[in-house]
Amino acid sequence: MRAGQTEAVVDLARLAGLRPGGVICEIMNDDGTMARVPQLSEFCALHEVRMISVADLIRYRLQTERFVQRQAEGCLRTEFGDFRTVAYSSTIVPERHLALVHGEIAGKRDVLVRMHSHCIYGDVFGSTDCQCNEVLKKALERITAEGAGVLVYLHQTGPGFRNHESFRTPDGQKQLQHESGLGAQILSDLGSILSGC
Repeated sequence: MRAGQTEAVVDLARLAGLRPGGVICEIMNDDGTMARVPQLSEFCALHEVRMISVADLIRYRLQTERFVQRQAEGCLRTEFGDFRTVAYSSTIVPERHLALVHGEIAGKRDVLVRMHSHCIYGDVFGSTDCQCNEVLKKALERITAEGAGVLVYLHQTGPGFRNHESFRTPDGQKQLQHESGLGAQILSDLGSILSGC
């Protein structure tokens, strides 16, 4: 759920077939300052130790493990057109995620996609303090105008009721989406779906 060093230590131990635990410590420079990547690279070379980032570990796990499963499918009729809905659950967090598919996307390249983070204020109540509702509607309109596309509605990455102000712009939404690889796994799974609503 959280992309931190503590979680990375547990992941590395599990990947090595060991008990899920470890020790975290800072590596200090001779002058007492905290070592940064250039100094850590030198340290690793000197002591023949490998170095990876938390992002590297997350990418590896997303490529080698599946975190999402289809739960239900249906149809949704909107003012913009008809969409096939596919609900997903995750083994990481208990929330459900939803994909809306318009047109035929199976086997196609360069399909139009919108990753949208859950925002109850904007999406449900039409808050004027954020652009979420407007962005969501424009995405659905654009997808139907293109004839095919996908909107992935990610529940867990959205601010929900917390810290709403930080995520009220498209840039804030983009920041949230980059924190999760679940959307990428949903898109991968959708590659074989046929629309037909």
